[in-house]
Formats: sequence, C-alpha cells, structure tokens
Amino acid sequence: MKSRKEENVAAGKLSRKRPADRHTSGRKKSSHVILPFGVRVRRKSWYLVLINLAGLTLLFSMLLLYAFWQYTQEMAVYSVLPSEGQANQAEAMDASEDLLAVTPVSAADDGELLSLGFILDKYRTASGLSEVQDVILQGNYIKDGLEFRLKLLAKLPRLVSKTLEDDALKMVYSGDGDTAKIKIEDAEGKIQQQVLPDLLDQQTILLEGAVLALASNQLPDVLVYTWEADQTFEGQIYWTIQNRISAQDSIIHLLDPETGLERVRFVYFEHDGERQQLSLQLSDYRPQGKGELPFAYTLKLDGEIRGEVKLDSIQLNPGLMRWMF
Repeated sequence: MKSRKEENVAAGKLSRKRPADRHTSGRKKSSHVILPFGVRVRRKSWYLVLINLAGLTLLFSMLLLYAFWQYTQEMAVYSVLPSEGQANQAEAMDASEDLLAVTPVSAADDGELLSLGFILDKYRTASGLSEVQDVILQGNYIKDGLEFRLKLLAKLPRLVSKTLEDDALKMVYSGDGDTAKIKIEDAEGKIQQQVLPDLLDQQTILLEGAVLALASNQLPDVLVYTWEADQTFEGQIYWTIQNRISAQDSIIHLLDPETGLERVRFVYFEHDGERQQLSLQLSDYRPQGKGELPFAYTLKLDGEIRGEVKLDSIQLNPGLMRWMF
C-alpha cells in the first residue's frame, strides 16, 4: 500500500522542494565598510576618501621635494666660491691682505682702525640690511621722458626682476647675474620674450638689482669684496668697496665715511670700443626697518641722466620665491 505522503504527492497536494538558486544562495556583498570602533562607512564614500588622501599625499610629497631642491640650490651658493673657482681662493686672500697693507691705516670716529670688516659692518648697521634676504621696491620710473610704474624684486644672491608698466606697455626685465631677459606685453596682450640684447640694459638691470649686494653677512667677505683706496666722486671722498660679480664684471660701491651708507655704485663696460661708466646715485634716505634706506636714485651714463626713480614703498623680507624671477 502507498503511504499517505506518496498519495498526496501523486495528487499534487504536496510540492517538491526546489533546489536553492546559485545566485540567491551566495552571501550578498555588504554596501558598507566597518572601520575600527565599529564605525560604518558607505563603501563608495570610503573609496573616494582613499583616492583623495592618495592625491593629497602625492601633492605634499612634490611640495617637499621642491622645497628641498630650492634649499639645496640656495645653500650651494654659500658653500662654493665665486665664479673664479676654488683655485683663486688663496690669491683673493693674498690680494686682500696686500690692499690692507698698502692702504693708509686711519682711525674711524670712535678710534677703531679701519678695515674691510669694519666698513661692511658699519654699512650693514646703518642700512639695517644684515638680515634681509629679499626686497620689493615700488614707485615711479622716468626714462627717456616717459613715466612708468616700477616694481623691482631682488633676492640674494643675484636674482632681480624689474617691471615697468604704463597704459600701453608692460616690460619685465629679469636677471640672475649671468643672463638677463626681457618680456614685453602690449595693450592687446601680445607677449614677446627674449634674451636682453642691449648691453646698456644688461648693465642697468645688474646695477639696479644690486640692492642687497653688500647686505649679506653669510658669504666670506674676503672672497667677494675688496677694500680699495678712497675715491672722490663729484667732489666728495668715499670709502670704496669692489664687489666681484664674475671674473669679468664687478660693481664699485662708494660709502659715506660719516654715516656708513651707500651713496653711489657704478660699473664700467666696453661698448663700441669705448669704456663707459654707468652709475646709480642714491638719495632721499628715510628710516626703514632697522636702518635708513634710499627712496630715490638716478641713473647716469658717463654723467648724463638716463633714468630717475622715486619710490613709494620698500618691503623687506617679503618671502620671494625663485619662480617669481
């Protein structure tokens, strides 16, 4: 005899158990991620957070590498000799000792014997520039009868950028002590950029950019500066410091023995077979920072005026970066 269960199955009253579906039997993937302390975060949001963190980490690493590269570039300047090379170190020191030996020894107002170090210290104290690494000058610039707005940036050791701008033209001169460039933008926004071709303009940017040429107390003075015999400029006697820029170029700085402030700096250069002098005469000294700084200067070529500047402001240590030049 058939059992009751078999009879029910035959009659269709009892259905057979279906096998579990392959897809429904598996465990469904959670849409959340469990973090420490039981914190639940949506999986998609968690992935976005990880991607953003990876991007920020990469950006921060690149910034650190750039900062380290910039630091090594600047420190290299202070750890190597000027462009004459290490072979000239002994020669430079001997030359400095010879100058001190042949220059008449005299005493300053306080009775201390004059020396290269004494003169530079007096200048740095009077100007307040001994701890200044960069500077921004802004004012008006008159050149060839035209007036421009001036913005001049200078950063140790030799970076300089000078912008002259009016309603129709914007000219940006830049230099690093070795090469000088110019970028010109007209009223329509067209830009031309090239190596500065004119020798006079090259010497001008070199001279104007020497705002901090005597300011640094981090370079060995004997390797950069030499104290020369006093010079007379326009009827006044000045202390004379020669600042060697390269094996070929140097800037002469004339300092007032009474105040220690710089009054004139100039360069000599050959042009069309003739030796010419380009001078920059500083004036209108005012209290600024820890000392006094000039708020006006005049550029002269062999005694004839080439440009005049009157400053509105001087910013000390604004934190200029190398890419700004």
